[in-house]
Amino acid sequence: MVTIKQIAQEVGISSSTVSIVLGGKAAERKISTATQEKIFAAAARLGYQPNMAARSLRGGSGANELVVAMFWAQDFRASMMLRFWDGLRAEIEKTARPVRLVIYPYVNDHLKESEALTSGANCHAAIICNASYADLQFLEDTQLPIPVVLYNRVCNGYCSVNVDDLKMGALAARAFADQGCRTAAVLTSSPVFEGMENRMHGFRLEGEHHGLTILANRYCENSIRGGYEAVSHRLRHEWKQQLPDAVFCGSSAIAHGALRAFCEAGYIGEKLPRLIAVGNGPEESDAFSIPSLSVVYLPMEDMARECIQLVLGQLDGRIATPESRLLPIEYVPRESCGPLTEYAAQ
Repeated sequence: MVTIKQIAQEVGISSSTVSIVLGGKAAERKISTATQEKIFAAAARLGYQPNMAARSLRGGSGANELVVAMFWAQDFRASMMLRFWDGLRAEIEKTARPVRLVIYPYVNDHLKESEALTSGANCHAAIICNASYADLQFLEDTQLPIPVVLYNRVCNGYCSVNVDDLKMGALAARAFADQGCRTAAVLTSSPVFEGMENRMHGFRLEGEHHGLTILANRYCENSIRGGYEAVSHRLRHEWKQQLPDAVFCGSSAIAHGALRAFCEAGYIGEKLPRLIAVGNGPEESDAFSIPSLSVVYLPMEDMARECIQLVLGQLDGRIATPESRLLPIEYVPRESCGPLTEYAAQ
């Protein structure tokens, strides 16, 4: 095991200074950024892992316990965390070594301010979820002292687990075309990462390929209320004379609000436009809504399992270089839109 003394010798700095930096106390001791970067770079290069076992013993926990931090953005995606958490726990239950999960909420664009991540003093490894463009830039520019896995993001130098976002949008467009739709609207929130843009880009490309007229994207709050208010507004204005044949929603939450607004306005049964959402909410909510919601399903639990596998693989040395995993996605037809043809589903 690499020691603080070895890192100190590597960079020509005292052991006490290295200990302060790796312990997350550099700012209060006024240690320069340049010195910190040298220490973190050396720690990463030598494969240093913080002595969490000793800390666990002092706290009364088993010395063999691994501590994995899950960083989750404090925004509209907070309600989605349970699905990811369930996936992590299911996979951890299969492991022989005890693993403790710790949640670290953070604000998008401010991941760099998380001392738990930059110091590595409180965890053996981290899974970072929902990183923004600025957060990804920070990660690319920084050598962190612990192994990190990214959920649904790609960044040079890091392991990651993703889905094909272009295909998510394309599957929705194909399903609408198979149902004979000629016009389609998009309801989504403002994009906070490249994948959201790719989903809408894939939808537009595939829709136009199949002769769908795609209306301009309409942005709303990523919530049930946001979807409800967006559709209610459009029914009073641009959709007053002519409804689109189909609506693609950027999230399950937006779609549930949209369904409520259509229902209140009398658009039920055959009068209701075909509707598909990115299925990132609780599957049960989508399956038991009225009508039940067709989705391009985001396999969040499976992605979480892959994330923890990558974490454990890095910690035990089986994974030495960054590895990216791409999980399959599927279209789940329900009452709000029919199935794909066999040809289109391929």
